[in-house]
Amino acid sequence: MKVKLIRTGGFIPVTKAAETEVNLTDKELVRLLEVIQQDPKAHRIKDGNYYELNAGKYSSPVDLEKVPHEYKALFSKLKNDLKIIK
Repeated sequence: MKVKLIRTGGFIPVTKAAETEVNLTDKELVRLLEVIQQDPKAHRIKDGNYYELNAGKYSSPVDLEKVPHEYKALFSKLKNDLKIIK
């Protein structure tokens, strides 16, 4: 399954994305998305960076501070691979 991390916002608003192949079941993916989901009550910071994770039929805003230890390497790779989308 392919997962795609999309970053929006920032001081200079540029959209960036990175994609990679992972071996996750739907159940594991849903659990991950529940854990890292951004708090809907959190205030949006002007010029802040915001992330969204897309995987198959799933898409959710994410809080990278909540990523469980076993997925840190995956998210680190995705963040390092972010490229500007035109």
